[in-house]
Amino acid sequence: MMDAKKHNSSLIKRWVTTIGIFLIVQLIFIAVDGTFLEPNINDSNNVFIRIGRWILNSKLFTEWITPYSFPFFNMIMLFHVIAILLQAVQDINSRLVFKK
Repeated sequence: MMDAKKHNSSLIKRWVTTIGIFLIVQLIFIAVDGTFLEPNINDSNNVFIRIGRWILNSKLFTEWITPYSFPFFNMIMLFHVIAILLQAVQDINSRLVFKK
């Protein structure tokens, strides 16, 4: 029984930390979006930079997912949400296995 309380406490701490970090990052993005503080991505002829620019200029980050005007922030937000969802699935699976 004590092990279950320890597991719940650890789970709650992890989720509070995860949601807290997500909210802090979103507040930073809101504060920086549309200002002179937006990062300037170098448009050199580097292959990785060209691939990154191609991804950021795709319809996914310019038309479909657009809470911010800067596509890089949209991409980071999407990756963060995917990571949170994957963590949720993992926690649900561990919770089901832990109860058995």
